[in-house]
Amino acid sequence: MKIKFHTLGCRLNFFETDGMYSVLKDKGFSLAEAEEKAEYIVVNTCTVTNKADVKNRNIIRNAIRTNPGAKVYVTGCYAETDKEILQNIPGVFGVFGNTEKSSLPYKILEDWEGKKIETNQSFDRFSYSDVLPEGHTRAYLKIQDGCNRKCSYCKIPAARGLGVSRNYNDVLDQVRYLQDNGVGEIQLTGVNLGWYRLENGEKGFLNLLEDILKILEYSRIRLSSIEPPDVGSGLLDLMKHPRFCKFLHVPIQSGSRKVLKDMRRTYHPDAFRTRIELAKEKLPNLFLGTDVIVGFPSETELEFQETKQLLNELGFAKLHVFPYSVRKGTSAESFGDPIPSDEKKRRVLDLMSLSSELHTKYAESVVGKTYEAILESDGRFVTDNYLKGRLADSFSFDTLQKGQFVDVRCLEYKPAKDKEGEFVFGLSL
Repeated sequence: MKIKFHTLGCRLNFFETDGMYSVLKDKGFSLAEAEEKAEYIVVNTCTVTNKADVKNRNIIRNAIRTNPGAKVYVTGCYAETDKEILQNIPGVFGVFGNTEKSSLPYKILEDWEGKKIETNQSFDRFSYSDVLPEGHTRAYLKIQDGCNRKCSYCKIPAARGLGVSRNYNDVLDQVRYLQDNGVGEIQLTGVNLGWYRLENGEKGFLNLLEDILKILEYSRIRLSSIEPPDVGSGLLDLMKHPRFCKFLHVPIQSGSRKVLKDMRRTYHPDAFRTRIELAKEKLPNLFLGTDVIVGFPSETELEFQETKQLLNELGFAKLHVFPYSVRKGTSAESFGDPIPSDEKKRRVLDLMSLSSELHTKYAESVVGKTYEAILESDGRFVTDNYLKGRLADSFSFDTLQKGQFVDVRCLEYKPAKDKEGEFVFGLSL
């Protein structure tokens, strides 16, 4: 039985897609190739922006059109917040929100087998244990879901609910399982990783990281994203461990004190600067990424320039830039959308150009240095500090296996127009 998955958005969705497929794979399902027809299709959606909603609908309609007769299921954040819209698309067979996502594979099995499936599986937001990555050399491990923050622009709490944490020992068992099965890199994911709580309600993220590091011998860990207030000496000292990737993605959203206040973020630019400078001091050659929203209703040109200046001064290696879009049900909806789309686009392009400059500057700073890298399925290598590239000597590649760790020396960086460039690596013998 052939099935297709279309996964959009965050790493949580990719982890959960792997989890859904693992259930179906054990029952005889296999992934359809790109041009191959499938009997079942699952679209795992995102709703972080209006653009994401449009992309969801386009993928759903295209899946229905190109796979006539297939049963199309929709799940994820958009399915949680806008279920009725999706149910009204002709050809959609079923819609399952995030709270129902872990039960979806069993609903598909029931449809396929024509009978009710009896299982002792508990269907909650962490019902994806023993999930090995499908087609990837790096595994996502979901340790937290939901968010208690009340950022004025954000729809995700409505899509994911309040913060919940995965059982502490269950996380450690899953780390052991992934390492024992040869997974080279484990990426910890969650809506708000630093919020992770112990069963007694106390903060436990650093405790969890410390115990994970005691387990790791072969595998390494990477954080997907971390909120600014959680970047402190405790985390940074743990990141000095050789199995902890030297990579941080810390969303700033704006460099303006006033805009951050209107966004209801819990920090101001000076505090953000202090934390990032501490991170760079403690972890030389750290790869720093961030998210930025431009065109927020109260963002003037002056405040946009404040953001641009701060990003430039802090020397991020990569910027993810999003134009503001009004999200129904958020408190910022009442602000309206006064900044024209052309002006938002100009600001996006301005920061994307800065991102290219900053990435090239970071890349040039690491040329000549040696890092541990993992060989991915597409023949590229990814270092612990998120440098991507290929070997200069293709013959050497023939002797290596996917998922293998090797030490590589950064020989050259090749910039690319309108996209991130690639490194040329040499094996460090």
